[in-house]
Amino acid sequence: MAKATSFEIEFTSSIPASKVFHDFVIRLFEFVIDNIIPTHFGMAITNLEGDGGVGTIKIMTIDGTPQTKYKITGLDLENFTHSMVMIEGTGDEEYESTLTEMKVIPSANGGCTFISKITVFKGVDEGDIEFQTEQIGQWFKAFEGTVTQGSNDE
Repeated sequence: MAKATSFEIEFTSSIPASKVFHDFVIRLFEFVIDNIIPTHFGMAITNLEGDGGVGTIKIMTIDGTPQTKYKITGLDLENFTHSMVMIEGTGDEEYESTLTEMKVIPSANGGCTFISKITVFKGVDEGDIEFQTEQIGQWFKAFEGTVTQGSNDE
């Protein structure tokens, strides 16, 4: 069995912590689908079980074909922490492949620091880590852009 590999990603933002947590962290995949992925890919998120809290299992599909299943393993609305595991395989052969722990820390200036720790339980190389780091960075910059654009439209 491959050894687990962990890495952290950290960004600072002028956006308030509560907005980053509720609109980016909790709704990460929904944000990506709504703002980054072209609509012709037909991506969707469906709740398989749960109400959005701990224990909720969701699945991401492309044109109705299951792609990624994940389970929320931690959610603290007061301390702005959220964790989830990606689930791979089917039936009795399901296993947790990746744990993502996200935290948003308020800053004295009204902004925040976003920290994501990712632990991969299967083989991963430096290229995979670099790709995931860049991807999350691009998503976060896109999020900031939509928030900034939205505040300029008001």
